[in-house]
Amino acid sequence: MHWSILGILTCSMMVLGGVPAQSQGTIHGRIFGKGLQGAPDPLRSATIVWKTTKDGTLSDKDGWFTLKRSSITDTLEIRYASYETQFVVVVGDSVDVLMIPTTSNVINVEADQPTISRAPQKTELISKKDLTKAACCTLAESFEKNPSVEVSFADAVSGAKQIQLLGLRGLYTQFLIEAVPLVRSFEIPYGMDHIPGPFLESISISKGSSTVTNGYESMTGQINICMHDPSTSPALYANVYGNSQGRLELNLYGAQHLSDELSTMTMASGRIFEMAMDNNNDGFADIPTFRQLNLVHRWRYSNDEIEFQIFLRGILDHYESGQSVVGHLNSGHDHGEPGSGEPYDIVTDISRADGFIKFGLLNPFENMMGSGLSLIVAGAYHDQTSTFGLREARGLQSTINARAVASLPFSDEIKLIGGFSFLYDDVQESLMSNAFARVERVPGAYAELTLKPVPQLTILAGLRADAHNLYGTRVVPRAHVKWNISESTSLRASAGRGWRVASVITENLSSYINSRQVFFDSSFQPEDSWNAGASFTTTFELAERPVTVDAEVYTTSFLNQIVVDYDRSVHEVWITNLRGTSYATNVMAQVLFSPIPRVDVLVAYRWVDVQAPYGGVMQQRALMSRSRVLTKPHSPTRPLVMNGRQISL
Repeated sequence: MHWSILGILTCSMMVLGGVPAQSQGTIHGRIFGKGLQGAPDPLRSATIVWKTTKDGTLSDKDGWFTLKRSSITDTLEIRYASYETQFVVVVGDSVDVLMIPTTSNVINVEADQPTISRAPQKTELISKKDLTKAACCTLAESFEKNPSVEVSFADAVSGAKQIQLLGLRGLYTQFLIEAVPLVRSFEIPYGMDHIPGPFLESISISKGSSTVTNGYESMTGQINICMHDPSTSPALYANVYGNSQGRLELNLYGAQHLSDELSTMTMASGRIFEMAMDNNNDGFADIPTFRQLNLVHRWRYSNDEIEFQIFLRGILDHYESGQSVVGHLNSGHDHGEPGSGEPYDIVTDISRADGFIKFGLLNPFENMMGSGLSLIVAGAYHDQTSTFGLREARGLQSTINARAVASLPFSDEIKLIGGFSFLYDDVQESLMSNAFARVERVPGAYAELTLKPVPQLTILAGLRADAHNLYGTRVVPRAHVKWNISESTSLRASAGRGWRVASVITENLSSYINSRQVFFDSSFQPEDSWNAGASFTTTFELAERPVTVDAEVYTTSFLNQIVVDYDRSVHEVWITNLRGTSYATNVMAQVLFSPIPRVDVLVAYRWVDVQAPYGGVMQQRALMSRSRVLTKPHSPTRPLVMNGRQISL
């Protein structure tokens, strides 16, 4: 399709062309809107497609568009919100279209029922509509009704949360903010609570081996988090939350539209919970108290030739649990360090600053609509201290990540994305007398080719090579195949490799909240795995009501893994390289149907088998729910009335 999309730069960034030049095999034209009063004005981002096909484009800010001729039809279908759809038969090489405002008092907004995108990669979408159903309070709560991602506390007292995707911890899932890997390494244990829910616009979950353009660290999938866009956000939004347990939260954001091309936005979030809970009266806090301040500021400039973005974020976070927080020190309970006479407290303090700059040239190559060149530079500084009784874990990390991207759509059947990347990572972490430090310098190159040999088949093949200064050069191949059996039925398959360098102390904080003696291997190798999977998705009507059925199976096999082993001895915990084999198999089936209008019901079943050597014996990972069933009904939504007009959702 002649969609001009520079997907590497943003979650959804439309690239619009300027005044077109006439060329063989193409048509050009202009779209105008006729207002209820006044003269016609050009319409920006009107949808122009060839009727009965998916080949189309968007009009630019002056209403211009250019579109390759279709061999199937000579009729254009032109759509624009609040205007009547127009069908135009193209006779010559140019056409001007005047859109007529709709006069209906009822606007029916029809959503695509399946939450699975049409991309070659298996990708599930959590839309803004879904996010509003989980009004409280952070990214972690946003996954509560999603069958693919399971969120739980990493332990009972620290407040750290972890996700599971394809049966494995969130360490093996690459988290992106606006397609930039900011949530990684030290940020993983508490990163789920560092993204307030009201900041979110949408979330996409890609399973299995993902695109190579975002790096080599994805092993079970990617989760891309899109925040509100400055160009489309309101001038002021406020969200206040409070509950009977004393938790308070305030979220604010507002955008300033300085011109048609330039917008800026500030988001602020503060949350506090200082009412210690001890319902079983054992002198130990049931859940941690916390205080957090979260600030985001961003700029966006966009015209028909360039796009520029700046994203800055700062976080101060404090968690406290244990004995002192509940004030039961003299109650006769002894939970402190043996022989110390001191209370056993768990305290974590985090200071973090991160952000990125994106710059893109849109359509820099003549006769190649949808091409782009971009540069993304991201950085992060993370300072963290955690204490567990007399134990103290310290972590300091400084990261710079740069990526250059070239997008070259040679035709509808052949598209190439390639470029270079560089990672600098300075990591220092310690636990009592154990200390690990490394400085990573990793230049890399990558390419990803999309082929459509026939209209029903899409092949996405990627390859990257990264020269690590500590662990040598590693090659990462990944491939995805999608076969559209019919318009409503598709079959996908994928396979690929991923690897990552673990921060063995900071990523395993819950392992130290005990009296066991902690042992580490003297050195650690990168975690390395292969992932393969397949899925089947179909949509049909039953009793004239839509039904979507989806089934998938994925398996992840490790060449090396960091294993946290509690089974060697009741007095010890060992954190070691993998000795033997380790794998995870995930099988899931889900059915989404709508028995009556405005009511959707989701029923999902997931089975997981995660095996690794613990205590020298191959066994299921502890505290792992092997089977899970999720049902999610949605109640009917009342029709909305705006300016005297009913809007049916």
